Amino acid sequence: MTDLSDSRVPTLLHERADFYLTLARSFLTPQTQAHCRAMVDYLADDLADLDRSLTYGLEAQVAALRVALSKLADHEELLLEYSRMFLQPPCEVALNVCYPLDGAMMGGTVSEIAFFYRHYGVERGDHFKDLPDHVSVQLEFVSYLYGRAAQGLESGTPDTEAEKAAGQFLHAFVRRWIPHFEAGIEKAGRSLELKSNPYLPLARVLAIGTQRDAVANPDWGKPKKRVEVAMDKARHVHASRGITPQDMADIERILREKGLGTDHLHLALDQRNEALLGLSARVGRC
Repeated sequence: MTDLSDSRVPTLLHERADFYLTLARSFLTPQTQAHCRAMVDYLADDLADLDRSLTYGLEAQVAALRVALSKLADHEELLLEYSRMFLQPPCEVALNVCYPLDGAMMGGTVSEIAFFYRHYGVERGDHFKDLPDHVSVQLEFVSYLYGRAAQGLESGTPDTEAEKAAGQFLHAFVRRWIPHFEAGIEKAGRSLELKSNPYLPLARVLAIGTQRDAVANPDWGKPKKRVEVAMDKARHVHASRGITPQDMADIERILREKGLGTDHLHLALDQRNEALLGLSARVGRC
């Protein structure tokens, strides 16, 4: 955790906010030429500049990122590689990164993340049509917390809780899913024979930053207890009523809005996970 007696704390907290926001945007779909150019022309330099202050030790991964991005000729190639890895079923890498932890979409970890957002007054924007555990949503939330802590110090009203919350969120969630995410990206780069895989060094950059910044906050115990009560109630409600036709219609609508296929929704439940992610359904998960 940052030393709050350090006179440069506001600057360092702002730079941590920039670091996680930069990574959040890097894992969004590169839908526009401007997004692609920002990644190719500025991303590696921005991360290198941040690393000079934050001293994460990112030199090797930033160099690998430069090489990977240099192999992509244009926006279409970056979008193609991104789509093949993250969007086209059967996907080897889920951007809803809590799937490997829970063995299902919208599992207990996702409920806990959503509660964490609400506890700190944050709701996903209506323009973002994805689940709370999307990698970019989580990283933008960490950025928000660090930015809030920095602004509090600058205004003379320190918000140490926001900085502690950022460390706790990284500890409780990102630290747990990042090994699965990184391994999936590495595997996909090989199995899909991608022309280039800039997302692997980006995942490793995130892993290094998370390892440094993740700090457990013992004070989170009381809010977390309320999360567990809410999760138990939600499990009971959904178990008793099952999945309704309206639930399925909502899922199909969201997938279509994202330009994704919906054929797998009409498969039997025991075949659906395999169709979506190439994984077998887990039995007796903890």
